[in-house]
Amino acid sequence: MRFSYYRRPLFLLLALYAGGLFLLRGRVLKPPARLPFDLPRNSVPVQGRVAEYPAAAPGGERFELRVTSVYGAPLDTSLMVRAKAGLCSYGDAVSFIGELSEPRGARAPGGLDWGAYLARRGVEAEARALDLGVERPAPAPVRLARAWRARALRAFDDALGPEAGAVMGGVVLGEKRAVPPELKAAFRDSGAMHLLVASGSNVGFIVAVVYFICSRLRLGRRWSGAAALGLAGFYVLSAGLDTPLVRAYLMFAAGLAAWVFRREAGAFHALTAAALFVLAVSPRSLFDAGFQMSFLAAYGLTVGMAAWGRYLPGGWAGRAGATLLVSLCAQLCLYPLLAYYFHRVSLVSPLSNMLLVPASGLAMASGFLLAGAYGTALFAPLAKLSSVFFAFFIKTVKFFAALPFASVNVPEPSGWTVAGGLLLALVLLHAPLAGFRGRWLYACAFAGLLLVSAGPLRRAAAAPGYGATLFGDANTSCVLARTPAGLFLVNPGLGGRDLADAVLAAGSTELRGVLLTSAEPRNFSGLGELARRVKVRNLFLPYGPRPPALGRVIDSLGRSGTPTLRLWPGESAGAGLKVSCRWDGRGAGYTGSGDSFGWDIGGLRVAGGGGWAGLHCGGAGCAAEAAGARGTTTELATPGR
Repeated sequence: MRFSYYRRPLFLLLALYAGGLFLLRGRVLKPPARLPFDLPRNSVPVQGRVAEYPAAAPGGERFELRVTSVYGAPLDTSLMVRAKAGLCSYGDAVSFIGELSEPRGARAPGGLDWGAYLARRGVEAEARALDLGVERPAPAPVRLARAWRARALRAFDDALGPEAGAVMGGVVLGEKRAVPPELKAAFRDSGAMHLLVASGSNVGFIVAVVYFICSRLRLGRRWSGAAALGLAGFYVLSAGLDTPLVRAYLMFAAGLAAWVFRREAGAFHALTAAALFVLAVSPRSLFDAGFQMSFLAAYGLTVGMAAWGRYLPGGWAGRAGATLLVSLCAQLCLYPLLAYYFHRVSLVSPLSNMLLVPASGLAMASGFLLAGAYGTALFAPLAKLSSVFFAFFIKTVKFFAALPFASVNVPEPSGWTVAGGLLLALVLLHAPLAGFRGRWLYACAFAGLLLVSAGPLRRAAAAPGYGATLFGDANTSCVLARTPAGLFLVNPGLGGRDLADAVLAAGSTELRGVLLTSAEPRNFSGLGELARRVKVRNLFLPYGPRPPALGRVIDSLGRSGTPTLRLWPGESAGAGLKVSCRWDGRGAGYTGSGDSFGWDIGGLRVAGGGGWAGLHCGGAGCAAEAAGARGTTTELATPGR
């Protein structure tokens, strides 16, 4: 790896093209074609082609449909379709009568905005399919790949059971949607979530094994290379043509072709060509988290190993150091993106991946053997060996995830902070190329530190004031209030993870206080999980009856050091918090149901009850009410008194 690589025409073309897409995205990336009617709408005749392998969803399956016509008129757009399971699969041309609706938004600020996610993929609306039928089946190669995929997933489930079988499906085929949420969380906290995504290691495994077998059969360099690329392409088709797989396949294809024809083979050039090809075919991929993380991880490996690999010692120490270096180089550029997209970073990933990445190679080998031996006498003994191995594999993942400070929540960084983190990662990756010295190296490091601190400095320099976000679902409404004293949350009635995302998206890892407008379960159901994800400094309650469920949550918070402050209407918390309680209920006294309390938080006045929350802002006298519509978010910037 040399700095001159960055001056080569192919890389310069990629930089100019990607930069142009980013700067001119509003003009270049046209939105998908609008449907010729308003939503929602029922009984819509739709025709199109299934663009991905269907995934399990409540009541059936879900898949993206590339639309060809609506009401018989040609239309170039996409729909996210829900249908009964087993009616169609990847590549089939289908038709149905659909009930179309707009995708939902985020349940809470900082959470998954399903509508925005689909829009980035070019998906215009959701559809519930009725009377779905296959007009034309997929081409023969696609049907063959689908059959092998289905056979492999059945083999994994029969051999290992639902949980371990789902993990093997993720390791071998990238099909991680059947992995239980708790186990997904363990993979995430241990830094091993990437093992459930089919990527370069999977494609490399296929290429290496097939080429080795063909070379032992003396088929020659070109025939061995053609066979390796052909079977690797079949595997990529079976796994779903996801961006990491396409990137890896293109890189291996370029490298293997160069080696077969005795030309210069360079991983950096192959990565550049793969990125350029993907963006040329699908420009929207530049703004997709999967594309960004896949190519940045591959870039870190390509550059970091070339720059730092020569410093590794020989022997076992060198092999262990190489394993650690691979993990560090792959993760270095990902940390800023993990913080931005997921608000959580694994601190043990460099260590855990030293053991789990080599183990995933054995997992892939056992998966392919199980799929090949399914239905034969060899399947039973292979299944026993694989079950023992996967029990150890999953326990190892859970062990690393359970370590103290294995992963930490982080506030959502600004774009400047992400840019600074990436710049610092590039400095570390390239430091050996500059001999660990050079003015440009220190200048870039200094610029990266400035950018990383730009977000927190801007937040600290901002004038303290009041602001609030109203959100909720059909059951309850929440208010996230920003004040000079910190963040306050009223009625934590959503899921604790959604509430924690809202806090982290607001740039904080703690709440100065949580307040309840009533003791109904719908107003505190997410409090326990919320307190496990972010720090809750105070819990504010009015006096009155306390349901047992709320009592258990209060006791749990008390054990973790969160005090509970009970206020009678008219009383204030004091200690600079400027929090006071008042009656907002219908009755003359508090009974625990039906009545509700309001809260004054500095310049904000929050009232709640009956499934709604009202917000009255001091200073400007603005007011708003949230009716609890699911996914509705209202932002109010309010001055303080």
